[in-house]
Formats: sequence, C-alpha cells, structure tokens
Amino acid sequence: MKYIILNLFLSLTILLASGEGVAEESLPKIVVLAFQLDDRTGLPNAPEELIRIELLTSTFKNQLSNKGLTIIPSSVKVQDEINKNSPSYLYENVETAADLNKDTNADYLVIGVAFKPTYLFVYPRLLIVDMKTKKVVMSKYAQLESSWLDQNTTIRTAEKLAETVKERLDLLTEKTVEKMRKLP
Repeated sequence: MKYIILNLFLSLTILLASGEGVAEESLPKIVVLAFQLDDRTGLPNAPEELIRIELLTSTFKNQLSNKGLTIIPSSVKVQDEINKNSPSYLYENVETAADLNKDTNADYLVIGVAFKPTYLFVYPRLLIVDMKTKKVVMSKYAQLESSWLDQNTTIRTAEKLAETVKERLDLLTEKTVEKMRKLP
C-alpha cells in the first residue's frame, strides 16, 4: 500500500511540475510602445497633456510588469520612425511596427496612441499585434475624461487597460498551450 501511495504522490508531483513548466514557458514576451499623443486640438501638445500621457504610459507598463508579463524594450528603429511620421503612424501601420520590432523576438507587440480630438476627451487606443502573423489580435480603447491635473483618473484608466491586455494575452496563451498539447 505504501508503494502505491508513494507512486501516486511521485506521479502527481511530476505532473504538477511539468504543468508549471508549460505555464512558465508559455508566458508571452511583449514589446510595449509608449502612448503617442495624437492631439487634434487648436493648441496641440500642451505640456500638461504630454505629462498626463507620460503618466498613462508609465502606469500602463508598470501594471503589465506587476501582472507578470515580460516587457522587452522596443527596437531603437521605432523612435526614429515615430519622429519621422505622425503619432498614429505605427498604430495605423501594424506590419511596419512589427517589422521594426522583429529583432526583439517578442511574441506580441502592444501599440498605443492617445487620440485627442477635442479639449474635453482623450481616447487611449491599443492594439495587440501577433508578431508571427503581424495581425491585430485585440483592439481596445478607453475614454479619459478629466482635468490634466487629475492623476487618479489617468492611473485608473491605465490600470484598466493593462488588465484588459493581460486578460487577452492569457486567453491567447491558453489557446497556444492547448494547441501544443494536441500535437502528437
């Protein structure tokens, strides 16, 4: 009887250990591009707005890291491309954004743009791009309606967006793991 219980215990231990290994290996590596301010107002790129967008970006990235995601720095080519084009260029040209970051060996690319069509609202918009297929696997936006000085709303918005990204990546990772388990 001891032998059966010991065998069962060892089998369960091995099974659990191998399951944890699959989960750890399957955590996606991501490149997160900072939110670029696409300000369409009559007084674009106000310093206060740029500070708010920096807070949005830093909080968003910190939340993703806190959720256990591995964030890989973007390619140095990205900033050159951003400087040469409009703030929404990479958001609108996902294949180019993926190509610029192919050397990072990331699984996914998260592209953010903060669209400001009026003085009243900012719409942080996100795309998650599968780096293998260069296809968008999630598109999401939020409405940021607050004063420039209201950091709490900006922080909460970044936290909600990070949670949405994490949930989507978890779902995508789960599907990938399931596919791998079905392979002979």
